[in-house]
Amino acid sequence: MPDIIIFKRKIYDRMRQWKQERDGKTALLVKGARRVGKSTIVEEYD
Repeated sequence: MPDIIIFKRKIYDRMRQWKQERDGKTALLVKGARRVGKSTIVEEYD
């Protein structure tokens, strides 16, 4: 099985900040161009 490389994206830190500030009280909308990794970053984020 090939090694998988996960790139740290700029949005990751902003998502972490959102989670701390909002405490699950609001939804997060991730917008952007097609095929830039929106779904991937959301799936990675926990």
